[in-house]
Parts: sequence; C-alpha cells; structure tokens
Amino acid sequence: MSHLELDNLQASINNALNSLRVAMDGSRLPPLSSQYGTDIHPLDSMDQPTPVGVYQARRAALACVVELKNLLQHPFEKAAESAFAMYDFASVQVFTEHGIVDRMAKEPSGISVKTLQAELDLDSHKLTTVLRHLSVCGWIRETQGGIFALNRSSRILLQGQRGRALITVPNNIRVAEALPRWLVHPEFRFSKSPDHTAFQLANNTTKPFFEWVKDDRNYLSRFSACVEALGEYVTPGILSDYPWQTCSESTIVDCGGGKGSLAIALANRFPALRLVIQERGEMVGPAEANIKTRLDPNSVHGTVVAEAHDLFSAQPRTGDNYTFMLRHVLHNWPEAQAVNILEKLAAAAGPKSKILIIERISGHYPDTHVELEHRPANTMNNTASTSLITEQTILNSSSRMPQALALHLLCILNCHERTMDQWRTIISRAGLVITGVYKLRAYVSIMECRAIRTDES
Repeated sequence: MSHLELDNLQASINNALNSLRVAMDGSRLPPLSSQYGTDIHPLDSMDQPTPVGVYQARRAALACVVELKNLLQHPFEKAAESAFAMYDFASVQVFTEHGIVDRMAKEPSGISVKTLQAELDLDSHKLTTVLRHLSVCGWIRETQGGIFALNRSSRILLQGQRGRALITVPNNIRVAEALPRWLVHPEFRFSKSPDHTAFQLANNTTKPFFEWVKDDRNYLSRFSACVEALGEYVTPGILSDYPWQTCSESTIVDCGGGKGSLAIALANRFPALRLVIQERGEMVGPAEANIKTRLDPNSVHGTVVAEAHDLFSAQPRTGDNYTFMLRHVLHNWPEAQAVNILEKLAAAAGPKSKILIIERISGHYPDTHVELEHRPANTMNNTASTSLITEQTILNSSSRMPQALALHLLCILNCHERTMDQWRTIISRAGLVITGVYKLRAYVSIMECRAIRTDES
C-alpha cells in the first residue's frame, strides 16, 4: 500500500532535520533544548541573524511539522482548537500580567501552584488549569503534579523582553470578535476606508485607528512598544542581507521611522552611514531620546538625527544625496494613500537615489533578487533546498505569524497584504521602477526602487 503523502513528509522532515544538524554544527551552535536555561540560546537571539543554512533548514522543518499535523489531526480536534483559541492569548496574558513568568524564572527547576497562590494571591485551583493549558501550548512544562517550570521559549515573555510587548496590547480579542460583523456591515463591507474597520465596530468609535490611539496614552505606549518589537525582530535580516555599503555616499532618510530603532541599528553596524529619522512631530522627542540611549557613543556627532515630517507632505530632502527608506509603513495604508506617499519620494529623488521599501511580499516570487543594475555579493538566496516539499508549501505552512499580522492590520486599518504584482502596480503608479528584490532572513523583503526618468515615461 502506498502512503505517498506521509512518505514524502517523512522524507522531507528527515532531510530538513539532518540539514539542520549539519548547519548548526558548521556554525558551532550548541544543541537545542526545550528546557529553560540560564543563558539564551543563540537561535533565540533577536540581535543576530540566523545562519543561512540553519534558517533554511529550520523553516523547512517547521513547515513539515505543520503539514504533518494537517495530515494526521482529526478534523474535529482542529475545529475545537479554533473554537477555543482565544484562551491561548488569554492564558499568556495571565502568565505575564500577573507576574507568574517572572516569578517562575527564579525557580528554574519548577515552582508549585501553592507557592504561587501564597506569593501572588491567585487561586491555585484556577491557576493549575491555566498553567496546564500553557503547558500544552509549549510555554511551560509540568515536572510533577502541580509543579511547573519554564521552557526555553518562555524567556521571550519576561519583563523587558520583546515578546512581552506583543502580549500586553489590549483590545485585540475585541477587534477579532468584530471581524464577522465587519464583513457583512451594510456600510463597511465594501469600503476601503480606514474609517470603516472592525476596529471602529469593536470600540464604538468613528475615529480612524491612529486618531483614536492619541486619546489613550496607555494604549499608545503599549502599541508603540509592540510595533517596535516587530520591527526589531526583522532587523538582523535587514542589516545582513542587503548591500548597505552601496548607500554610503548618500544620507538615508528613514521615512516614518518611529523611534528610530532601525536607523540606530544601521548606524551602529555601518559607521559610514548617515541617517535621518522622519516622523510625526510628537515622535521626534522619543526618537531623539532613543538616539542618545542606543547609538554607539563613539559615533560621529550627527550620524543619526530626527526631524518632524508628514508622509503626505512634500519631501524636503531632495536629490541624489538621499536614499529613502520605508519599513512597515506602506502596509498601514490602502492603495491610494500608499501611492501618494511614494509619489512624494519619487518627486524628491534624484536619478541616482534609491527608494527602499521593506515589507512583506505575499505569495511566491523569485528566489533571488531581480538583478537589473548591480550585482551585490551578500544577497541571500532563500530557496529551501533542505526540503523535498515545494517552496509554495513551505510558504503556506511557515507564514502563520505574518499572516496573522496581516489579518490584524486589515481589521484595524483596512490595509491589505500585497503580492509582488500588486506591489509593482503601486510602485509603478507612483512613478517608480523596481531595480532589485531582496529576500531576507525574515518575513519581509526589500524592494529597491528608483524614480522613472522623463525619457522612460
């Protein structure tokens, strides 16, 4: 009897795991363990890129695990998981907001629910059920009856860690619950306006998201920290897999650069670069404070500066002396507004200026950058040669996090994920042409563009 799909998955996962071992040994990485340790494992770092071979093999192996679960799991169990998925998030909120994860970190071998009740004033019976759910989700493990210890992944939820910022943003469940109503709302169902989203229904407001958050400083602070954490997660791949040395003759303008984490990271990694962070007026102060705190103190004064600028206003920095960069900016806007933002940069760009769009590209697209104008040496070919399953299958099965993010952005901003063809349409409408597409060790890519010359129109 032939078990073609099962046999293929078995061969694929074995191939991926063997490749992972070889790549980890080649990079001199320590063995993996699911248990919590005193030191962070290098593969869990958000400050260094994952070695290319390890990145490819891990991505393929995880895709195989997802495909294997889809093949083997009973459909009713799958339906039940979706029906109660809201408790995955709620349990992690309990874990972080009530200080449980931080207290457990002081007892690596495990701590009893009785001790947690005495110290945190939480009912041990209720807490046991919550912790067992977290154990099933892989965050912790029950070492003995009623005694729980952290797993390696729990470290990302500790106080001050980036994962904590994702969990502490309020109202996400409320927005998700509004999604079914939004899709059939008589006024909103076909609207592309950021004023007509699930967010408005969930919060009973007519204000668009970015206007609403200005009135809630607590929410704004938590949301900003979440956005910054998402940006920092992809930063190592951005720094490592694009030829930034080709920008050393110009000043990089980080348009909509937030608190400047990417600009500062670029300056610290490539001291020859000069950068300008452009943001709304109220964000200039936090960006300047971030520069003082995180920029290498040995950097030349003025290497990174911050200034106020609105994306929809004429770009004041013009000519060949500037490279313009937008990370996680255009996905916040519907097509018309995205074109408008890019038009302002096309008008400001000189013939030699680059416009770098750092965004997720949905779906499959060429494995290497579109080589039109140069041949940089450090472009990463992201093809998963470590797996026997197709690249499209790997894309489908390894994209849960970016796909969930795309759905959340749709619900709060009415913005959409975009394929390569859709990005090309927006870029072309703005008077730009793509000169290179760079896959990164991240869920985003870099689309390198330039303004279309008059004789090309």
